[in-house]
Amino acid sequence: MAKKAKRTIVGSPLTPSMLTELGAVKRVPSLGEGFDPTGDWEQTYRIWTCHGYRERGNQDVGSMRIKKDVAQGGKTFTLSVRQRVTETDALLCTIEAEIDCLGDAVASPTGWQIASSFTRADGKIAKDVGSTETVFVEGDTMVIKTPAGRRHRPVERPLTCDWCLFEAVQRLEFDGDAPDLEFSLLEGLSLPKAAQRLSYRGRQRVTLGPEAVSLHCFQQLGRGVLPTEYWLDERHRLVAVTSMNKAYILQDA
Repeated sequence: MAKKAKRTIVGSPLTPSMLTELGAVKRVPSLGEGFDPTGDWEQTYRIWTCHGYRERGNQDVGSMRIKKDVAQGGKTFTLSVRQRVTETDALLCTIEAEIDCLGDAVASPTGWQIASSFTRADGKIAKDVGSTETVFVEGDTMVIKTPAGRRHRPVERPLTCDWCLFEAVQRLEFDGDAPDLEFSLLEGLSLPKAAQRLSYRGRQRVTLGPEAVSLHCFQQLGRGVLPTEYWLDERHRLVAVTSMNKAYILQDA
Protein backbone atom coordinates (compact mmCIF):
# COMPACT_ATOMS: atom_id res chain seq x y z
CA MET A 1 0.00 0.00 0.00
CA ALA A 2 1.33 3.42 -0.94
CA LYS A 3 2.24 5.58 1.99
CA LYS A 4 -0.02 8.59 2.45
CA ALA A 5 1.64 11.96 2.00
CA LYS A 6 1.97 13.98 5.18
CA ARG A 7 -0.75 16.55 5.72
CA THR A 8 -0.59 19.04 8.56
CA ILE A 9 -3.63 21.21 9.18
CA VAL A 10 -2.79 24.91 9.29
CA GLY A 11 -4.96 25.28 12.38
CA SER A 12 -4.86 29.07 12.82
CA PRO A 13 -6.08 32.18 10.97
CA LEU A 14 -4.06 33.63 8.12
CA THR A 15 -1.86 36.49 9.30
CA PRO A 16 1.27 37.99 7.70
CA SER A 17 3.38 35.71 9.92
CA MET A 18 1.36 32.65 8.87
CA LEU A 19 1.65 33.67 5.21
CA THR A 20 5.41 33.70 5.70
CA GLU A 21 5.36 30.25 7.35
CA LEU A 22 3.35 28.85 4.44
CA GLY A 23 5.72 30.32 1.84
CA ALA A 24 3.24 32.83 0.41
CA VAL A 25 5.46 35.79 1.42
CA LYS A 26 9.21 35.60 0.98
CA ARG A 27 10.16 39.26 1.56
CA VAL A 28 8.79 42.71 2.21
CA PRO A 29 7.81 44.31 -1.13
CA SER A 30 10.07 47.08 -2.43
CA LEU A 31 7.71 49.98 -3.01
CA GLY A 32 9.80 53.12 -3.29
CA GLU A 33 9.39 56.36 -1.37
CA GLY A 34 6.79 59.07 -1.14
CA PHE A 35 3.55 57.10 -0.78
CA ASP A 36 0.58 59.37 -0.04
CA PRO A 37 -2.70 57.51 0.58
CA THR A 38 -4.68 60.68 -0.21
CA GLY A 39 -2.99 61.18 -3.60
CA ASP A 40 -2.62 59.24 -6.83
CA TRP A 41 -1.18 55.74 -6.59
CA GLU A 42 -1.21 52.29 -8.18
CA GLN A 43 -0.92 48.94 -6.37
CA THR A 44 -0.85 45.33 -7.53
CA TYR A 45 -1.84 42.41 -5.33
CA ARG A 46 -1.21 38.71 -5.78
CA ILE A 47 -4.26 36.60 -4.88
CA TRP A 48 -3.26 33.49 -2.94
CA THR A 49 -5.39 30.71 -1.46
CA CYS A 50 -4.80 28.06 1.19
CA HIS A 51 -6.28 24.55 0.90
CA GLY A 52 -6.06 24.11 4.67
CA TYR A 53 -2.80 22.16 4.91
CA ARG A 54 0.77 23.32 5.30
CA GLU A 55 2.47 20.96 2.83
CA ARG A 56 0.49 21.44 -0.38
CA GLY A 57 -2.61 22.82 -2.06
CA ASN A 58 -1.60 26.45 -1.43
CA GLN A 59 -1.14 28.56 -4.53
CA ASP A 60 -1.51 31.82 -6.42
CA VAL A 61 -4.84 31.97 -8.23
CA GLY A 62 -4.75 35.45 -9.71
CA SER A 63 -3.93 39.11 -9.31
CA MET A 64 -5.61 42.47 -8.80
CA ARG A 65 -4.38 45.89 -9.90
CA ILE A 66 -6.00 48.98 -8.41
CA LYS A 67 -5.16 52.54 -9.52
CA LYS A 68 -6.34 55.74 -7.84
CA ASP A 69 -6.68 59.04 -9.72
CA VAL A 70 -7.73 62.06 -7.65
CA ALA A 71 -10.02 64.57 -9.34
CA GLN A 72 -9.16 68.26 -9.46
CA GLY A 73 -10.02 69.75 -6.10
CA GLY A 74 -9.30 66.47 -4.28
CA LYS A 75 -12.83 65.75 -3.02
CA THR A 76 -13.51 62.82 -5.36
CA PHE A 77 -11.42 60.21 -7.15
CA THR A 78 -11.64 57.31 -9.58
CA LEU A 79 -10.52 53.75 -8.90
CA SER A 80 -9.53 51.60 -11.89
CA VAL A 81 -9.62 47.91 -10.98
CA ARG A 82 -8.53 44.89 -13.00
CA GLN A 83 -8.83 41.49 -11.33
CA ARG A 84 -7.97 38.13 -12.92
CA VAL A 85 -8.67 34.84 -11.15
CA THR A 86 -8.32 31.28 -12.45
CA GLU A 87 -11.48 29.33 -11.69
CA THR A 88 -12.38 25.64 -11.99
CA ASP A 89 -11.30 23.91 -15.25
CA ALA A 90 -8.66 26.62 -15.88
CA LEU A 91 -11.35 29.17 -16.73
CA LEU A 92 -9.85 32.65 -16.32
CA CYS A 93 -12.26 35.27 -14.99
CA THR A 94 -11.37 38.90 -15.75
CA ILE A 95 -13.21 41.78 -14.07
CA GLU A 96 -12.54 45.40 -14.99
CA ALA A 97 -14.18 48.34 -13.26
CA GLU A 98 -13.99 52.13 -13.25
CA ILE A 99 -15.45 53.47 -9.99
CA ASP A 100 -16.16 57.12 -9.16
CA CYS A 101 -15.87 57.64 -5.39
CA LEU A 102 -16.37 60.26 -2.74
CA GLY A 103 -13.42 61.08 -0.52
CA ASP A 104 -15.34 60.10 2.63
CA ALA A 105 -14.30 57.55 5.24
CA VAL A 106 -15.50 54.52 3.24
CA ALA A 107 -14.80 55.80 -0.31
CA SER A 108 -18.51 55.68 -1.18
CA PRO A 109 -19.03 54.83 -4.87
CA THR A 110 -21.30 57.21 -6.78
CA GLY A 111 -21.18 55.48 -10.15
CA TRP A 112 -19.25 52.84 -12.02
CA GLN A 113 -18.79 50.75 -15.12
CA ILE A 114 -17.97 47.08 -14.68
CA ALA A 115 -17.38 44.28 -17.17
CA SER A 116 -16.58 40.60 -16.70
CA SER A 117 -15.35 38.01 -19.17
CA PHE A 118 -14.20 34.39 -19.07
CA THR A 119 -11.31 32.91 -21.06
CA ARG A 120 -11.11 29.17 -21.62
CA ALA A 121 -7.92 27.12 -21.33
CA ASP A 122 -7.51 27.28 -25.12
CA GLY A 123 -7.31 31.08 -24.96
CA LYS A 124 -10.74 31.74 -26.44
CA ILE A 125 -13.36 33.92 -24.77
CA ALA A 126 -16.34 31.93 -23.50
CA LYS A 127 -19.46 33.35 -25.13
CA ASP A 128 -22.65 34.43 -23.37
CA VAL A 129 -21.24 34.25 -19.82
CA GLY A 130 -19.72 37.72 -19.44
CA SER A 131 -21.59 40.85 -18.40
CA THR A 132 -21.40 44.64 -18.57
CA GLU A 133 -23.10 47.21 -16.35
CA THR A 134 -23.17 50.98 -15.99
CA VAL A 135 -24.44 52.06 -12.59
CA PHE A 136 -25.00 55.33 -10.79
CA VAL A 137 -26.35 56.01 -7.32
CA GLU A 138 -29.20 58.47 -6.80
CA GLY A 139 -29.97 58.98 -3.12
CA ASP A 140 -30.88 55.54 -1.76
CA THR A 141 -31.33 53.95 -5.20
CA MET A 142 -28.94 52.30 -7.64
CA VAL A 143 -29.81 52.77 -11.31
CA ILE A 144 -28.37 49.84 -13.26
CA LYS A 145 -28.04 49.90 -17.06
CA THR A 146 -27.26 46.69 -18.95
CA PRO A 147 -27.69 45.60 -22.59
CA ALA A 148 -30.99 44.03 -21.46
CA GLY A 149 -32.39 47.30 -20.11
CA ARG A 150 -32.55 49.39 -16.97
CA ARG A 151 -33.52 48.46 -13.42
CA HIS A 152 -33.50 50.01 -9.96
CA ARG A 153 -32.32 48.61 -6.64
CA PRO A 154 -32.53 50.18 -3.16
CA VAL A 155 -29.29 50.60 -1.21
CA GLU A 156 -28.44 51.45 2.37
CA ARG A 157 -26.00 54.21 3.24
CA PRO A 158 -23.16 54.67 4.02
CA LEU A 159 -22.35 52.48 1.03
CA THR A 160 -19.03 51.05 -0.15
CA CYS A 161 -17.63 47.99 -1.94
CA ASP A 162 -14.78 45.61 -1.21
CA TRP A 163 -12.44 47.27 -3.74
CA CYS A 164 -13.23 50.73 -2.35
CA LEU A 165 -12.20 49.53 1.11
CA PHE A 166 -8.71 48.79 -0.24
CA GLU A 167 -8.43 52.55 -0.78
CA ALA A 168 -10.39 53.79 2.22
CA VAL A 169 -8.51 51.83 4.89
CA GLN A 170 -5.22 53.43 3.83
CA ARG A 171 -6.56 56.89 4.80
CA LEU A 172 -7.74 55.88 8.27
CA GLU A 173 -5.91 56.95 11.42
CA PHE A 174 -4.23 54.37 13.64
CA ASP A 175 -6.37 55.33 16.60
CA GLY A 176 -7.71 52.80 19.07
CA ASP A 177 -10.18 55.35 20.44
CA ALA A 178 -11.76 56.11 17.05
CA PRO A 179 -15.34 54.88 16.64
CA ASP A 180 -15.93 51.87 14.41
CA LEU A 181 -17.05 52.56 10.85
CA GLU A 182 -20.49 51.15 10.04
CA PHE A 183 -21.63 50.73 6.45
CA SER A 184 -23.38 48.61 3.84
CA LEU A 185 -21.18 46.65 1.44
CA LEU A 186 -21.63 45.84 -2.25
CA GLU A 187 -19.49 42.74 -2.71
CA GLY A 188 -18.03 42.83 -6.20
CA LEU A 189 -20.16 45.94 -6.81
CA SER A 190 -23.15 43.64 -6.98
CA LEU A 191 -24.07 41.60 -3.89
CA PRO A 192 -25.44 43.71 -0.98
CA LYS A 193 -24.19 42.90 2.51
CA ALA A 194 -25.74 45.07 5.23
CA ALA A 195 -24.57 45.83 8.78
CA GLN A 196 -20.79 45.86 8.28
CA ARG A 197 -18.32 47.20 10.85
CA LEU A 198 -14.65 48.13 10.47
CA SER A 199 -12.54 48.59 13.60
CA TYR A 200 -8.91 49.30 14.42
CA ARG A 201 -7.26 46.33 16.18
CA GLY A 202 -3.89 47.90 16.94
CA ARG A 203 -0.22 47.44 16.04
CA GLN A 204 1.27 43.96 15.92
CA ARG A 205 4.84 42.74 15.50
CA VAL A 206 4.80 40.14 12.72
CA THR A 207 7.23 38.21 10.55
CA LEU A 208 7.00 39.27 6.92
CA GLY A 209 9.40 37.28 4.78
CA PRO A 210 12.82 37.40 6.49
CA GLU A 211 12.01 40.52 8.51
CA ALA A 212 10.17 41.31 11.73
CA VAL A 213 8.02 44.39 11.12
CA SER A 214 5.23 46.32 12.81
CA LEU A 215 1.90 46.28 10.99
CA HIS A 216 -1.40 47.89 11.91
CA CYS A 217 -4.57 45.80 11.66
CA PHE A 218 -8.15 46.78 10.85
CA GLN A 219 -10.86 44.12 11.06
CA GLN A 220 -14.13 43.96 9.15
CA LEU A 221 -17.06 41.99 10.57
CA GLY A 222 -20.65 41.87 9.38
CA ARG A 223 -23.58 39.96 8.02
CA GLY A 224 -22.89 37.51 5.21
CA VAL A 225 -19.13 38.06 5.07
CA LEU A 226 -16.12 36.22 6.41
CA PRO A 227 -14.04 38.15 8.96
CA THR A 228 -11.49 40.17 7.00
CA GLU A 229 -8.29 41.78 8.25
CA TYR A 230 -6.43 44.65 6.58
CA TRP A 231 -2.70 44.90 7.39
CA LEU A 232 -0.94 48.24 6.87
CA ASP A 233 2.64 49.38 7.40
CA GLU A 234 3.66 52.53 9.26
CA ARG A 235 3.26 54.61 6.08
CA HIS A 236 -0.35 53.45 5.68
CA ARG A 237 0.37 51.18 2.70
CA LEU A 238 -1.97 48.20 2.60
CA VAL A 239 0.45 45.27 2.65
CA ALA A 240 -2.00 42.36 2.89
CA VAL A 241 -5.70 41.53 3.20
CA THR A 242 -6.60 38.16 4.74
CA SER A 243 -9.92 36.36 5.01
CA MET A 244 -10.29 32.69 5.96
CA ASN A 245 -8.33 30.88 3.19
CA LYS A 246 -7.62 33.83 0.87
CA ALA A 247 -5.01 36.58 0.93
CA TYR A 248 -4.27 39.62 -1.22
CA ILE A 249 -0.52 40.26 -1.00
CA LEU A 250 1.02 43.55 -2.13
CA GLN A 251 3.67 43.23 -4.81
CA ASP A 252 6.71 45.34 -5.77
CA ALA A 253 6.05 48.68 -7.41
